[in-house]
Amino acid sequence: MAEITLSDLLAWEPRLRPSPGIDGLAAGGGGSARSGPTAAVGPDAEREVTWAVTARATTPMLPPLRGGELVLLPRRMLTEAGVALPMLMRELAGHRVAAVVLEAAPPSGTGGGPPVLLASPTTPELESDVNRLLTERRGELYRAGTELERVLADLTTAGADLGRVVATAATALGLPVAVLDARGAPLAASGPDAVPPATIQSQGAAGWRGLPRADRLTVELAPGGTLWLGPVPPARRALARLVGQRVAVAAEAALARVAQAAPRGAARAAALRALLSAPPAETADAGARGAGLGLPAGATYRVALAPGEMAPTTLQRVLGSLGMVHEAGVRDGQAAAVIEGRPDPPSLGERARRAGAAADHAAPSARAAPPGPSSTWLAISGPTTGPGGLPGAGREARYVAALLAAGLVPGPVARFEVLNDLGPFRLLYPLWGTPALDAFAAEALADLADPKRDRRGTLRGTLLAYLDTGGSHVEAATALGIHRNTLSYRLKQIATLTGRDPTDSGSRLVLHLALLASALPPDRATAVSTNGSGP
Repeated sequence: MAEITLSDLLAWEPRLRPSPGIDGLAAGGGGSARSGPTAAVGPDAEREVTWAVTARATTPMLPPLRGGELVLLPRRMLTEAGVALPMLMRELAGHRVAAVVLEAAPPSGTGGGPPVLLASPTTPELESDVNRLLTERRGELYRAGTELERVLADLTTAGADLGRVVATAATALGLPVAVLDARGAPLAASGPDAVPPATIQSQGAAGWRGLPRADRLTVELAPGGTLWLGPVPPARRALARLVGQRVAVAAEAALARVAQAAPRGAARAAALRALLSAPPAETADAGARGAGLGLPAGATYRVALAPGEMAPTTLQRVLGSLGMVHEAGVRDGQAAAVIEGRPDPPSLGERARRAGAAADHAAPSARAAPPGPSSTWLAISGPTTGPGGLPGAGREARYVAALLAAGLVPGPVARFEVLNDLGPFRLLYPLWGTPALDAFAAEALADLADPKRDRRGTLRGTLLAYLDTGGSHVEAATALGIHRNTLSYRLKQIATLTGRDPTDSGSRLVLHLALLASALPPDRATAVSTNGSGP
């Protein structure tokens, strides 16, 4: 890769500007020689510049040329030498010069030679200034590259993780830095602006990418990912090119250490299951643990739970269309998996809607009682970004699984964030397992919550059926299979035990929420932590 290119020189030396039609060259200050959304750094812009020389009217017109020279052709020299410009341009093209500098745009039909830059006038001072600039910048680049290489070598020796490598490189360069996996998901990034949008990622091979101008440098990594530097200002492109490969080597070393240390097979599944059972508040630690398991930092995740007897191959087949499925083993009789995929997979939503269609359109009498436990179900958490959110997603999935297993919501598929799947139980989730919710249910239900006063739960079932039918005596009696007089008698008993008349519209909401809260299965994780034990 070239040390200093024409695009670098144009960004540093404001007296030079590209002639119209030069492929991908940008004028000093960042202006593009092209316009439109497809402007990019073309082959002309990437020509290497080694030195500047000025042609003379006397023989020899130029010193020996070795390639990469910037040749200044003053107008007076061309007039005195009597040399036709097209012939001279063809001659210079054979010597692989970087570009020629003219005082005015060449006439049409002068193509076929090296790129043309413009400067007025092309004085001897311009030659010396350009050469001084090239010398100074080469020294600066050498010093910056050497220092960064030393810092990266120290990080590699110390076994630094990928995040630290990326952050250190970004600070040293003053540029955004990111590492993406083979699917384009961020593994580490110095900030949100470091992660390129999908439109830029899809532009093709490594090198300069970006719209409207190519301002991001990419380097392919051995494990299959990509290092991204940028957006890079024009004046810092040379530095980015120089150190890009060095940062890539340090990133590859960090990725190799993660791959070697990461558990595999059953050990990885067990570690992932332990991560799902961690307290949701431990986001930072969960993020680090997830990165150690090879989970991309910026990916979207869901947690899925199913009955433990479901074969892993079956779970993979059911969830495979939603993204990459990571098995998380079986615990407490439930098979767990982490789905790495799209934020809102439509196939899952359609599947859930089809599964619940019968319950949604059933007659009121069929929906008056709880749907009943099911031996086959699938509980899905809401989406979360990054492995740091997996403990919280794991708790959401456990909540949905508890509702499905207890028959409190229709299945067989239920998603946490879908209101039609969870109904009012989603509202109760933040209070799940808290003393405040237990106290609310106990106060609202009063003696009705005492098993001795309602041994078989007949009165609670009657109250729920009555409330589910919107206070209709006819529909509730039909759903329960009892006479309306029997229903009226039970409602009076309920009013006596609770101190609240269920036929009064002002009491129904409190009684309904209290019934739902009392029906919630216990939050095992909360109970365990309260007792001082680990999950």
